[in-house]
Order: sequence, then structure tokens, then C-alpha cells
Amino acid sequence: MRGAKTEYAYAVARVRALETGLLDRSKIERMVEAKDADEALKVLGETPYAPAVGQLQSVYEYEVILRQEIAAVRELFRKISPHPELTDLFFLRYDVLNLKLLIKGKLLGQEVGEFLVPAGTIPPEKLAAAVANSNWKELPSELAAAARRAEESLAEEADPQLVDTLLDRAYYAHLTRVLGERGEEFLRTLVSLQVDLTNIKTFIRVRHVAGGDAVRVRELLPRFFLPGGRLTLDYFLAQAEEPLTAFADRLAKDSIGPVVGEGVAFWQREKSLTRYEKLADDFLLAYVKKSRLIAFGAEPLVAYLWAKENEIKLIRIILVGKINGLPAAEIRERLRDVYA
Repeated sequence: MRGAKTEYAYAVARVRALETGLLDRSKIERMVEAKDADEALKVLGETPYAPAVGQLQSVYEYEVILRQEIAAVRELFRKISPHPELTDLFFLRYDVLNLKLLIKGKLLGQEVGEFLVPAGTIPPEKLAAAVANSNWKELPSELAAAARRAEESLAEEADPQLVDTLLDRAYYAHLTRVLGERGEEFLRTLVSLQVDLTNIKTFIRVRHVAGGDAVRVRELLPRFFLPGGRLTLDYFLAQAEEPLTAFADRLAKDSIGPVVGEGVAFWQREKSLTRYEKLADDFLLAYVKKSRLIAFGAEPLVAYLWAKENEIKLIRIILVGKINGLPAAEIRERLRDVYA
């Protein structure tokens, strides 16, 4: 268990102040209603993103802003977190993202440096050198073993998706273990819910790929199933032959029941998981908002990171939609909730 949480007082005060600068619904709506991508970017330039927006030569460079923003949060946490070994767990996913790109790039002979995100726990250039030399000592044990296996498997099978699967499973195994050891129940539950929602999406996709063949579902699902959730692999496998509506009905009284019920209904109508993904993101954001009731601890810091990641996702959805000429109504349907 952790010691006194009052050591987080300064860090929590900092992120509470920064929360006031998060984009609210009115700013998001103005971006959605903008006539084109350039005008949407101008609206973003009226917010704390203004200095970064002013440096862009074109709206098509918007990803530069988004990468800089999440890297700035990483740098902030490095300075203010009294327990970076805990808050770093939630930046580790950027190391995982970079690892996926680097390992695939190495085996496929592709340069991926421009796509790396400088928000992980290991600088991209250092991680690139590690991958080049197959040196995994800087990684947590679960990720080191997964990276080694991913590199070997890609060389043998030439299946890039296997790299993603191995590293994702190792990432969630590491998060689950460390948060459990530290007694971080709020954050452990957050990860568990995220895993359950991801595994449900995977279950739906695997059933679709298997074409209703339950035997094939039982063969494929274990390969992609993530550890750390409340719902076990056996729980899913036992329902491989049942209709998805029955699967959703079994979860109706669970906290994630409404997400699954509405998401499955939309999937059956449209054969699309976009609605489910939106609902799942909103559910998790609502959960992290509960950290507002927590005065001291790592929870408000993780919630702020989650809020920034959600905000970045909103900006990306809007700008991509505007660049591709999507109508405002269609963009709005894809938007997540706001933290502010």
C-alpha cells in the first residue's frame, strides 16, 4: 500500500488548474461548425493551443500539434509527480506504440522515425537504438519478453499484427501486476474496465471473421485476448455459439451493460463498431471523472492525462473530418464526450 497521499498535493493542484484550460463543448462545437479545416484550426488557435497552431504551415500538419501536446503532459508529469514510477505506467503505452513501429520497421526495412511519439518513458531515439540492437534491458520484464518474441515471430511468420498482439498483452499484464501490487484500486479498476471493453470488441470482430463458426472463434480469440479484465477468456468462449444479443443480455446489469447493449445493436444493424467505440470511450471518461472527488493521489493526474488524450482524439476527429469534407452532422456523431 502507498504511504501518505498528501505528497500529491502540489501535483494535484497543478492539474486542477490546467483542467480549466481543457476544451469545453462550446469550443468543440465551433470547430465542428467551421466551414472547413482551416477555419476549424483558427478556432483551435483561440485556445491554449494557440502558440503551436501559430507555428503550423498547413492544417495538414495538425499531428505535429497533437504530438507536442501529449509530450508536454509527459514532461509536466516528470517534474511534478511524486511517484513517476506509478504515473509513468500510463505513458508506457507510447513506448508500446513506438516499439510496434520500430520492430515492424526493422524487419520490413522501413524508416519510421517521423511517426514516433515523444511521450513515452524512453526517448524515441534511445528506444530506436535498443530495437536496432535487440537490447531490451530498459523495458519492464513483461514487455522485454514480448518484444523479443515479437521480433522473432515477425522474422518467422511475417505477420505484423502478431507484434501488436504480443506487445498489447504484455502491456496490460504489466499494468495489472504493478497496480495490483501497489494497491491502486481506482486505477486498477480503470484498466480492468478498459480491458473488458477491448476484449468485447475483439470478441465481436473474431465472431465476424469466423463467419459464425464457433470452433474457429475458439481458435482465434485466445490469440488476441488481453489479460487483466474481469471477464475471463472462458466466459467469452462459453458464449461462442450464442447470439450476440444473448451475450449482451448477460451483461445488461453490469456497469458496462448499456455500452454493450447499444453497441451490439448498432453492430447488428450497420456492421460497424464506431458506435460501440464511442460509447466505450465515454464510459471510461465518465469513470475517470470520478477522480474529481479524490483530493490527493495519482488518480487526478491520470485523469488529466486521460482528459488530454480524449481532447486530442476530438481534435483529430474534427480535423480529419473537415479535411475529408464530411458534413458537420457526421463529424458530430463520431465525437466523444468532453472532460471539461
